[in-house]
Amino acid sequence: MKHLIRVILLIIMSAPLLSAEETLVNWNAGYYVTYPDDWYHVPYRDVNIFLTSQRVSRLEFDYDAVLARKSDKPFHEEPYIFLSSILTDELNRGQIDSVLDFVSNEYGHDYIEASVTPGDRKLELDRPIYDRSLNVLAIKDRVTSEFTDKMLLEIRKFYENGMAIFLCYSSKDDYNEVQPIFIDIIASFSTKDLDKAAPKDSFEIVDLSERESGSYEENDFPGPRQSGKGMSSTTKRIIFIFLLVVITVGVIRVFVFKKRK
Repeated sequence: MKHLIRVILLIIMSAPLLSAEETLVNWNAGYYVTYPDDWYHVPYRDVNIFLTSQRVSRLEFDYDAVLARKSDKPFHEEPYIFLSSILTDELNRGQIDSVLDFVSNEYGHDYIEASVTPGDRKLELDRPIYDRSLNVLAIKDRVTSEFTDKMLLEIRKFYENGMAIFLCYSSKDDYNEVQPIFIDIIASFSTKDLDKAAPKDSFEIVDLSERESGSYEENDFPGPRQSGKGMSSTTKRIIFIFLLVVITVGVIRVFVFKKRK
């Protein structure tokens, strides 16, 4: 009996639980990233409405997708990331150095080489950091205008198709909490096996044709869309564990019943 319980508990503890991450595949730019399952791929309609309200046109800012933390608020009131890309041939070392020098001049501080991995370094305001291991340039900034007051972590990822750009926004109060999440998402960047990047139930693909805007009301900001994939990974894990517990209790009761018989 004790051996049976130990075996079942071992199965529960070691069973491969469903992933707590989702995957966004950008076929246009040739890469994918993973993000926490309490974040979501913002519908293009919501993004276009937001950009219109900020008086930003598609000609001024072309984006591939937006990820944001789930909430009953409009996405722009939570931490969010604009993903865009500049597609060229792979930049050589000299071209990357030119980009680093240009950004350093733009911000008035020489870039430094350091790791941007969470816990390794606290990013300083307006100080460009180049992480050679990830081949990314990161700049922490503050964006203020009549419309907004946000912290911005801009990350440029150099890769074989050019440069992927991640504009990571949050309120000042949320920034320290979400900076590691921003960096984890960028660190998950990969160009390998895009068609196998994610399970079918969490496979999200950037379809740039969906970005075309229609006639939207500026105050029409729906919350996170309930995607076709149904339950989140966290919910599935809870159900999975619950079912294993039910099965365990059932097996134990049957065993005890047979022993009494």
